[in-house]
Amino acid sequence: MKKINCFTSYSVGFLALASLCLVNADLAAISPYVQVSTFTGVFKKASSSGLPEDWSVKVWQGAPEIEIVKEHQGSVLKLRSHQSNVALYKKVHVDLDLYPNLLWKWKVTELPVDGDARDSELDDQAAGIYVMFPRFPGFFNTRIIGYVWESGAPQGTILKSHNDSRIHYVVMRSGRKETGEWIQEMRNVGQDYEQIFGEKAPNVGGVSLLIDSDHTQSSSESFFGEIYFSPKGMVKVGYMEGR
Repeated sequence: MKKINCFTSYSVGFLALASLCLVNADLAAISPYVQVSTFTGVFKKASSSGLPEDWSVKVWQGAPEIEIVKEHQGSVLKLRSHQSNVALYKKVHVDLDLYPNLLWKWKVTELPVDGDARDSELDDQAAGIYVMFPRFPGFFNTRIIGYVWESGAPQGTILKSHNDSRIHYVVMRSGRKETGEWIQEMRNVGQDYEQIFGEKAPNVGGVSLLIDSDHTQSSSESFFGEIYFSPKGMVKVGYMEGR
């Protein structure tokens, strides 16, 4: 498994992931969509964990539990956390003027007990998809929006992380009501960026998937399906059908 060296703090570690997108980021080919991942095809393996092709892993705490599994809709990514904090990262260049919408499918089957992004000591989520915005001249200018499935903070909450001021959470789902179900999501990332930061969004440089349960000393489990960016008003045929 390809690993990124660990850093001494949560904040610096996340910035290290974000900084990858500043070097040799490939321009997205002209296409109706910018595909982040379908989690199909060949994937890498290391011991009992499987890492999808073209993704890197960053471990802050514990051991990564990553696996490609089969569901009725095909191959999907399974993440599990036992008192751990793990993120997957992929470089992707997206011009939000052309592709403002982020679409993804996810399912949560176990929430971290008492997790709550409003409390730095309980800041665990079963699932999060983080969009990276590298900004020159320095890596420390990078901004991050994390779309998360929360245990405690209410759906619709937008708040700054207490552990890293560059990260802002958007709570997409909260609590157990929809656990065990596949949910399709769509967000206009360009609009979210302008609302949160008060200025036009720069290009996206990377996407990260995160799961953690280290603060709450509990466990969590989630699944991710297809992830892609699309032009405003465009969705792949059949993508938003059913759950």
